[in-house]
Amino acid sequence: MSSPNAYIAMDGAPRGKYSGVESALVVLLEIYGAVVLGLLALVPRYFLPAEDATVLFEYSKNLAGHGAITFFAGGPHAEGATDFAWMALVAGAMRLGLAPLWFSAAVNVVSLVGLSAVLLRLARLRISVRRVLAVAGCVGLFPQIFAAAAGFAVLPDAMLLALLVLMATERRVGWAALVGLALCLFRPDGVVFAVPLLIYAAFVSERRGRAWAEVAAIFVAPGMLYFAWRWRYFGELFPLPFYVKSDAVRVMGLVVSHSVQVSVKYLLFDAALLVPCIRLRGLRPRYLWVCLFAIPTGFYWMMRLDQNIGDRFFYYLPLAAAILLALNWSALGISRRTLLLIGFGAWLALIAMPFYRELRTYRDLQFTEIKSLAEDLGALRGRGTMVTTETGFLTYYSGWVSYDPWGLNTAAFARQFVQPEDVERLRADVVVEHPDMSESCLKQPGWQSKYVSRTWQNMTRNVAMGAPASEYELWVVSYGSEFYRQRRGWGDGQGDRECWFVRRDSPLHDGIAGVLGRHHGVGPLVAVEMERERVLRGAK
Repeated sequence: MSSPNAYIAMDGAPRGKYSGVESALVVLLEIYGAVVLGLLALVPRYFLPAEDATVLFEYSKNLAGHGAITFFAGGPHAEGATDFAWMALVAGAMRLGLAPLWFSAAVNVVSLVGLSAVLLRLARLRISVRRVLAVAGCVGLFPQIFAAAAGFAVLPDAMLLALLVLMATERRVGWAALVGLALCLFRPDGVVFAVPLLIYAAFVSERRGRAWAEVAAIFVAPGMLYFAWRWRYFGELFPLPFYVKSDAVRVMGLVVSHSVQVSVKYLLFDAALLVPCIRLRGLRPRYLWVCLFAIPTGFYWMMRLDQNIGDRFFYYLPLAAAILLALNWSALGISRRTLLLIGFGAWLALIAMPFYRELRTYRDLQFTEIKSLAEDLGALRGRGTMVTTETGFLTYYSGWVSYDPWGLNTAAFARQFVQPEDVERLRADVVVEHPDMSESCLKQPGWQSKYVSRTWQNMTRNVAMGAPASEYELWVVSYGSEFYRQRRGWGDGQGDRECWFVRRDSPLHDGIAGVLGRHHGVGPLVAVEMERERVLRGAK
């Protein structure tokens, strides 16, 4: 087993042995890597998946049980779960009787070990247990690890991207094409990585004709067949989230300001690590800067990144830095211990606080009460219908017919922004929305009759106006975990909440009201008064 001082160049010439401080940091990374792997394996025992990861589990459940890709059982085909291969794998696990989060945990552990091994292979370093643990420890220092723990396919995506770079740089074009296809099936936006990397691999190949033929046969042809099938199956040119996320206000018509802001800390972290190496030696191959930084960053800057748990859409930025450093490991013009200290300093300055905030958010969003509430709704006699902005736990655990007004899972609202008359027409048994803290659940005098631009505030206002008091009674349910409410110091009637509109003439009205009451829901008279007081407090 290698020691921390064994991180040396390919030719065996040491780049400066680690001092006591640097050796201690490496050992801590190894220990932390073991802890990360252990915690990833045990997550399902103590935590729930993220709200939005549960949406994918709903699609997997319907595929496993009914053989159709739908948002709710028996519903129309819908492509809200864009991670097709991940959804299919989870569905296969469910068919075998495995709980989706336990399956996700197992895949996370395997993927993290695999990612570490691929990075070591890129660096031409001998793969050992301690080195794998050290790399795993580095991966576990970024907020994206919480997205992986919450049920998203962040780690399989990262492993596939690193493996694609390995195959491309080793000029194994056929394997690169196969891995690129897998990456695109796991994430449709994987195409912004796969296409330029495959172009690079084919272009630098010594047998270009054969390389292009392999890319065409293994990547392009199956990809086009899959695209044709999904277009026929879903009736949509692109997945529903693409329509929603591309419908955004842009600065100068180009970029979404919030998406740029989220990426800045990762770009600065990468710059802190890579700029010293560039100035001293340069990092090659240079085309990887286009493949791993320029093209994907431009793409994500142009998209509204909803459900960006743990900044998961920017997982590629720290990974890209790791890939470039690994590829140039033996030729770095900077000592390893200097690089280690720079990385640790940049992490403290740029990533440590976001990491802590994501840990806190992970605890905040343990919706155990909502999970139990949804299960009780599912136990009522008869299957109800709901319009809900909270499309994860409520849909998955209740089994009810559900419509997503934001449009990520309901095609009609992806193409055209939901209007009050849409909600009225559906006549759902219950309408659930999570408005901003400053917003009221009740229609206010200053509101327009309808809103047409896609913002969360406009959506919740349209939904609220589509559930008028003449037809629906208002209930209020606390949002988030008890830890969240205690941390914020909220008492009764304070803080974040969900608004539940229960249809007065629904055959399930009494059952729904009973479930809400058992789960600490605030009934109509008090709920209305609470919302009026919220408006008055906001006016002051």
